[in-house]
Amino acid sequence: MVDSTIGSRGKAHLEEEAPGVRTLITRARSSLLSSFDTELEPFGVTGAQFEVLKNLARSDNETAASLCRALHYDTGSMTRMLDRLQEKGLVSRERDTTDRRLVFLRLTHAGESLIPKIRPALRRALRRHLAGLTPEEVANLKRYLGRIIENGQRT
Repeated sequence: MVDSTIGSRGKAHLEEEAPGVRTLITRARSSLLSSFDTELEPFGVTGAQFEVLKNLARSDNETAASLCRALHYDTGSMTRMLDRLQEKGLVSRERDTTDRRLVFLRLTHAGESLIPKIRPALRRALRRHLAGLTPEEVANLKRYLGRIIENGQRT
């Protein structure tokens, strides 16, 4: 079905392909995340947990609140994920000495050493998804996805 009622000026902004694009992007993301989870199972972490570890390794997101903003998670989900990572000995929490409301997150030695071991598994999953695409097609895909992201960030 074509949605021709979009926009206050009566313009038909969406063509028949638009819902297909949304669905394909959603399915591609879901398929990638599922493959990442499968590849990471031997390491005892999920793809979502790896994203938290990777962000903490960069040191630009040192609190649960900053991780929530960076990864677009709600605070409840992030707290549960951090609890699991802490139980696994991959993350520690350190309360700020001057402002007890602040809790800083740190990778433990185990968390730091796990990241380089995980990266090859993620590359394998991604290679499976990109199989059959030429380097030019991969470059185009990256460019198109980048433009979609940029368009979504415009206000």
